Amino acid sequence: MKIENMVHFLTTTFDSASSKTLVIAGDTCRHIEELKRSYALHKFLPFWMNEEGITQNVSDYIMVLNNIRYDGLNAEDYQLNKIEASLNDIKQNKTAAATINDFELLVTQSFLKLSNDMMLGNDTSSLHKKDWKNKNDSLVDVATILCKTIEHNDVVQAVNLMRPKHRYYKAFLKEYKRLDELKINGGLAQINISTDSIAFDATDKNIPPLRKRLRNDIGIPTDTSSLLWTQDLVNAVKKFQHLNYCKETGKIDSITLRKLNVSIDTKLACLALNMNRLRKMKHDFPQPYIWVDVPKMELDYVEHDSIQFNMRVVVGKPARPTTMLDAQLENIVFSPPWTVPPTIMKEDVLPGIARRGGSYLARKGLKAYDRRGRVVSASAITSKNYRNFSIGQAPGYRSSLGEVKFNLPNPWSIYLHDTPHREDFVKFYRAFSSGCIRVHHPKEFAAFLLRDSLDYSYAKIDSICKKRRTIFVPIKRTVAVHIVYLTNALDSAGNVMYLKDIYKWD
Repeated sequence: MKIENMVHFLTTTFDSASSKTLVIAGDTCRHIEELKRSYALHKFLPFWMNEEGITQNVSDYIMVLNNIRYDGLNAEDYQLNKIEASLNDIKQNKTAAATINDFELLVTQSFLKLSNDMMLGNDTSSLHKKDWKNKNDSLVDVATILCKTIEHNDVVQAVNLMRPKHRYYKAFLKEYKRLDELKINGGLAQINISTDSIAFDATDKNIPPLRKRLRNDIGIPTDTSSLLWTQDLVNAVKKFQHLNYCKETGKIDSITLRKLNVSIDTKLACLALNMNRLRKMKHDFPQPYIWVDVPKMELDYVEHDSIQFNMRVVVGKPARPTTMLDAQLENIVFSPPWTVPPTIMKEDVLPGIARRGGSYLARKGLKAYDRRGRVVSASAITSKNYRNFSIGQAPGYRSSLGEVKFNLPNPWSIYLHDTPHREDFVKFYRAFSSGCIRVHHPKEFAAFLLRDSLDYSYAKIDSICKKRRTIFVPIKRTVAVHIVYLTNALDSAGNVMYLKDIYKWD
């Protein structure tokens, strides 16, 4: 087909209001406008063919679609079968000019849809959750992306550049490929064994299948035929438990057995969901940044592509989930006072006052104030007028904020802080807060963040806090804070973990 005829077709297609335009699954009015704009930018030249016929870019794009499942995406959402069938017909000279025209539009629409999904996420259900406030700040211009891609004849590289830059995404992609290959080669055997009654160095006929199952999944133990319950198998079980959010007992209890028998399809679905969550967030995270993964219940400080500070955190309980957000660390507050936020006032303090009156406030170290700042009796506060009062707590070790607060201004009043309930940090499950993030080592983290200043060593911070005088210390460097909900994460060795879906968002 002459290129002049194709140009004429494309021009009349988008100039004529009555002309038919192909619409593939999932297209929206915005996608159709992107299609029109793409060809306008390209001077109504075809993207996927020239005077010599179909270009190499089509073959490259089909290869991309054949591998797109590793990103947790379905190739048929981008019409792979239809593209391949149409291409085969064209190669066998079975098609009319109109079908060649339609093929050109079909591949273009497919590429535009894939570009949108790769850069913005292909599902918006998580964005409908009132506690998901992470924002994708990508300036997505898929029409220009397509033009540049064809100009440089590098479809594969273009799609690579669309992927999120976070180290999690690359690891999840690799894990998806590994599991996909395992599935093709027969999957993972189901296990039926409880080791609570098996003594160390004892034998059991169910041990070799367990050894093989663990070796296939996590790479150890090396001996897959032994009937013995020995230390190498205990170590393998502990590693499996670590990667699958189980207590590391080294025994096959009911929870570990259930995790061992989770299907590969379930794990693949989890990876796909979390890769999509990453696509819906920022694709680039300028360093340094603080990364709080709520299901992992840990905080990482990332700088120079490495984790330079890590600690356990306590996150919001399921009834009061932490808001997922992106913010900037502004300052550190030593000996912070605490004003009871509206939710805690309504759901905790008011019922407490109703039960115990003023003794409830006294027991909690709280005082009630009117709008003029005057102390008032608890008896003056009711469920109807509580918005006219504030209830606060003086600074101190037993304050709800502890001795250190890390301010990151945001509309949802979420911040990082110390806590008097330090016993929670030794627990395996740590979703106990009312939404904010409680940190395990607040003074050490403050000293780390202020390490450029000689005035704020750990010892100096400790002495400041003992004075119970509130001090605000600004953060001189730019440190972003990202609070995220990902039920896959990485451990310190870079292994992919499968976490507990504490808010049932999966």
